[in-house]
Amino acid sequence: MRLRTTAAVFAGALALVLPTAGPSLADDNGSRTLGTLHYQFVDDQGDERSAQLRPAENDTCYVLTRAAGSEPTVEVHNETESLAVLFDNGTCAGKAERVLEPGQRAQDVEAVSVFFKPVDQPDAGLGDQGRDDQAREDQGRDDQAAREDQAREDQAREDQAREDQARQDQAREDQGRQDQARDDQAARDDQAREDQARQDQARGDMDDEDILDRVFRTIG
Repeated sequence: MRLRTTAAVFAGALALVLPTAGPSLADDNGSRTLGTLHYQFVDDQGDERSAQLRPAENDTCYVLTRAAGSEPTVEVHNETESLAVLFDNGTCAGKAERVLEPGQRAQDVEAVSVFFKPVDQPDAGLGDQGRDDQAREDQGRDDQAAREDQAREDQAREDQAREDQARQDQAREDQGRQDQARDDQAARDDQAREDQARQDQARGDMDDEDILDRVFRTIG
């Protein structure tokens, strides 16, 4: 999109240091304007000043008078019918500082120039560099979101793997306890059988002794 130079429009749309006022579609001599851009800046003495810009047309770069160099804006209020694209330089070049819709206000914004464009052209007037910067920012956000999603997926897999391993370990421990319990029970059963066998042997020996005693007593 073609940018008209600042000099070409400076006389027709001079930014005046005036008290703020409401939006207007016509200036004092009846010429149509897009409305009024109100802005505040800090002057050389450190005092906060108010100024206005009444742009005559879209697709044009306007310098914010007095808001340049060491005196950038500190607040901008867009009361025009257009989008106001704010830049930190006097040529509306590079990446935009902020884009204000009609009626929007921005604080803590250091703007030196502004480019107006119709509200139905949100990406117009940013320039190739601005669009490239925006594309890189968008891609960076997409890449960051993808990395975060991947990190969450990896974490979820790790958590699931730990849970599965914990269940397997617990199952092995439970099986080990069951096997040990069976072994212990089998050992007790074997011991019981051995005890019973000894008791039976002892009773058998006693019976044999009783029989021998009776035989000897009979013979005697």
